[in-house]
Amino acid sequence: MDLAGIAALAALAGIPVSVLVAHWQKRTALQQTHALNQAARDTAEANHRAALAQAEADHRAVREAALEQAEAAHRNALEQAQASHRLALEQAEAAHRSAMAQAEANHRAALELQAVQARADHERWLLDARRASYDRFQECLGRFRTALLRGVGAADALDAIIYDMHSIAHEVRGVGPSEAGGLARDVVRRCSSVTRMPGLGITSDEREEVWNTWIAPLRAQFSDSVHSVMTRSPALFLE
Repeated sequence: MDLAGIAALAALAGIPVSVLVAHWQKRTALQQTHALNQAARDTAEANHRAALAQAEADHRAVREAALEQAEAAHRNALEQAQASHRLALEQAEAAHRSAMAQAEANHRAALELQAVQARADHERWLLDARRASYDRFQECLGRFRTALLRGVGAADALDAIIYDMHSIAHEVRGVGPSEAGGLARDVVRRCSSVTRMPGLGITSDEREEVWNTWIAPLRAQFSDSVHSVMTRSPALFLE
């Protein structure tokens, strides 16, 4: 029903048109006010939702930024810790290598010192052993000369002395050098052959001649060799 129809009905009911218009206007104003209020509430709610959404977005952004910063700080701390750990390992390894090298150097030095001391001890032992063997051989050769010059009844004594001389000659060859050992062997062979010479000599002069001709030259060579060995540098004793 339009406004004219409503006015007709109001006239029939005895309601003044002005009252009806005023009521209608009031109602319209109320409806407009309600619509405006609803629109304002809708706008306010939309703004509130937008503000909440923005606040939430800002909060998420701040939180994500904080998380990223915290993660970056954590990664940086881990990297620094790993770098420090690697550095500590490298320093420890370097210190270990240095300690091992020093220990090895000390060990080598100790071994070299022991080797030098052992060599010196061996040189001293060899010098003493050579001197003792040479002296014994010379003493035995002196006994051989005495028995040879004695002549009568000396055959058994000469054989016994040659046996001793042969044993000592082995000692001389054992302590070296080869030149002295070879001369000692030659002296023993010469002495042994002299005792088996037919007509060794009846007089002491003849036996002296046999000594001077056949044995004394080899004995002189042996003595010269011994002197050379005992006066040479100790470092050559091991030849």
